[in-house]
Amino acid sequence: MILEKIKIFSNFIKFEHSIFALPFALSAYLLVIENNQFNLTMLLLIIVALISARTYGMAINRIIDRNIDSKNPRTKSRELITKKISVRDAYLITIVALVVFYLALIGFNRIVFLLSPIVVAVFTAYPFTKRFTYMCHHFLGLVYLIAPPAVEIAITGTFSLPVFLLGLTGFFWVSGFDIIYAILDIEFDKNNNIYSIPSKLGIKKAKIISWASHLITIILIFLIGLVENLGLIYWIGCTILFGLFIKEHFLILKIDKNNINKAFFNMNAQISIVLLMMFALSTLI
Repeated sequence: MILEKIKIFSNFIKFEHSIFALPFALSAYLLVIENNQFNLTMLLLIIVALISARTYGMAINRIIDRNIDSKNPRTKSRELITKKISVRDAYLITIVALVVFYLALIGFNRIVFLLSPIVVAVFTAYPFTKRFTYMCHHFLGLVYLIAPPAVEIAITGTFSLPVFLLGLTGFFWVSGFDIIYAILDIEFDKNNNIYSIPSKLGIKKAKIISWASHLITIILIFLIGLVENLGLIYWIGCTILFGLFIKEHFLILKIDKNNINKAFFNMNAQISIVLLMMFALSTLI
């Protein structure tokens, strides 16, 4: 019974998707500790803060979008729609996540508390953006833009150019793959006044914009290596990443649900792991 509830909760917030977010925060941490002492407690607090903030974001997204999700064939099986999780419990999850998030912030600089409402505001506002702007994908990207600088600010009180570039990398990466994923809902979005780039510009142009976003992602990763003067392992990682992005976009030459899911879940999980590994090997060795 308990295991079943944990599974339902995990599915509700898509806990496994944390793999998309953690590499950027942890890579930022690796860049920061090159000039600062390693602190295990600080690292654990960063992970807790990130996961709790993301949990809040996923839960509030599901709550705000529940009426839309109930009409969309792709999302009708979500826990809030099938009543596996009640609206009351969903709100409880958001409150607990926020409490944990702010408790984690106690271990950081005071400036983090002053800036924290920005994080909460972006997560809360994102679900509404698909109701009025085709740039909703890029608003989601803001979450990943914020994460790396937030990590450095939490530790040092400021942020550097390489870490900001890492944030921009996350912005373009997430925006690009969210555009791909939105292709699944193109007809539903058109019929229900939901804003997305695929529904506005069509599949062909959406794929071009997604590829352009990911090309910028690779360029930014390249620039980080130049600015930080990282070694051979990093450049090998860059090459692998470029190959993975090509494979991701090769998959969606043929548009169907299976290919888009492979591009979104499988390829992006691989990209996340390679990204973290190249930063870890380049900064720690």
